[in-house]
Amino acid sequence: MAVRGDKDAGFALAFSPSHLLHRAQQAAADHFASRLNRGGLTVRQFAVLCSIEALPGSTQTELVNATGIDRSTLADLIHRMQDRGLLTRNRATGDARANNVTLTPAGLKLWREAMPEAQAADEAILGLLTKGKRQAFIAALRVVGQVLSEKTPAKAKKAKAKLKAKKPDAAEKPAKPKKKLKKRKKKKPSPEAVSLAPTPRAGRKGKSAINQAG
Repeated sequence: MAVRGDKDAGFALAFSPSHLLHRAQQAAADHFASRLNRGGLTVRQFAVLCSIEALPGSTQTELVNATGIDRSTLADLIHRMQDRGLLTRNRATGDARANNVTLTPAGLKLWREAMPEAQAADEAILGLLTKGKRQAFIAALRVVGQVLSEKTPAKAKKAKAKLKAKKPDAAEKPAKPKKKLKKRKKKKPSPEAVSLAPTPRAGRKGKSAINQAG
């Protein structure tokens, strides 16, 4: 039997960490959502409430880093949660472009009501593993999630742009100065060469004059 992971063994979904993590995430998210939906929350909304409760007055950039939700989706979430009366937004002091987000009393109440459901969902997932493997499982997930999030296409594109800025394109490189050709000095003919040079022939007028004289 071929050992899974060998290059010659082919690609087996049953032993692919990417595929297994995706399947596990689907199952865990469905289980988590089924518990949170009892309180009228989605998994992402609960993550936003948790992050703001842990750090009141968070900016949207801080919430993106804490939850892993992309900026445009998070902005839409905050807008809808604000309409529900769960959040408030105020201009951040010292930065007119940023907003500080805080929980309203209604948002804090909903978060507290959802906490037991979220804890029960996590306990059910960890209950599938032995006690000795639970901490290692959590640590492994945190490592994978953190490392891969730092290699997202957006960040890779940003790093590539920085590298390109440091190294100008060939078209932007200054042209090398052309080497000046040294002018060759014309040598003056020597007296011997002048004496050996043929004398110019007389024109037709000269010849006719001689013939008339003869």
